[in-house]
Amino acid sequence: MIQSIKQKFKANPMLYYALSICATWAGIGSLMNGVTMTQTYGVIPSLIWVLGNVLACIVFGFCAMKIPKVREVFGSKIMKWVCGVMCIFQAWLSMNGTQTVFADTPLGADYGMAIAYIMAVVFLIILLKYGMIRNVLTDGFGWIVVYLLALGVTITAAIHSRGNFNQIPMIADDQAMGQGIWKAILLLPGPFTYPYFFEILNYNEKNPDGTNKINVRRAFTLGGIFFGIYMAIIFLLAWTQFTPALNVLKAFLITIIGASTLSSSMYSIYIAFGKKVGLCVNAGLIALWAVLIPLGVMGMWTLMASIRIYLVGGAILFAVCWRLWEKRKQVST
Repeated sequence: MIQSIKQKFKANPMLYYALSICATWAGIGSLMNGVTMTQTYGVIPSLIWVLGNVLACIVFGFCAMKIPKVREVFGSKIMKWVCGVMCIFQAWLSMNGTQTVFADTPLGADYGMAIAYIMAVVFLIILLKYGMIRNVLTDGFGWIVVYLLALGVTITAAIHSRGNFNQIPMIADDQAMGQGIWKAILLLPGPFTYPYFFEILNYNEKNPDGTNKINVRRAFTLGGIFFGIYMAIIFLLAWTQFTPALNVLKAFLITIIGASTLSSSMYSIYIAFGKKVGLCVNAGLIALWAVLIPLGVMGMWTLMASIRIYLVGGAILFAVCWRLWEKRKQVST
């Protein structure tokens, strides 16, 4: 059966790539931060933030394929290392979210912490051995489960609320719009910090195992659209009420979402540092995670997003200047 799925992927990888892109980008904070954004800043700022999420992968696909030198800059050893460090924060963010979401359930935070550790150790091993195809296929399967579970949780929560929905304003206060716009802007550089996304571009062009070549830019556009569908499903959760049983179901939903981002982050670390050093880095992030737990999900996301916007902006600017310098040099000779 596994072999059959691999053959289907190799014959027509478009959908698999798109689902994996969506699953990787979603991150564990997409649901938790989405609900927080809506309840804190209001409907319109939250929708702006959602738009930033949807556009991020689409913008990446366009820039990576259309702006000369971008792939060369991000493919350089130093940028791979820098992005590899950013992926450590992505992995910690996924683990933090898993631990946090179970804290609101009868199972408790320790249960969530145990699941986070188990997932990280499993991915440490299987990604070292199986790499690209395993990451794509597990992301694709996991994201189909996410759609079904998200739809079930949202419908059940809406029914349980019985009309007793949370009151959420269109815009919470004078600062809310600015927060929504700024956090949307912070999202746009995000995909550039995933070596895994650049690896999809390289893998599609080289096809080392006979996988058919596709229009990979379209795959990133589909990935953004798939993410938008997911956000449309879970957007209603900000208005609903949750029972302890629904909180448990929501916790498992968020864990599945976080698993996809965790696996891609850890695989990106192998890409960035190589298998041997990557193994040490991944083992180290697991060992040191407990120190970062107090930052929380939103705190860690804000810290990471605030750093990467300058990192990615500077790298793209360097790529553009490099290309202009080359063209000027060609003209002068």
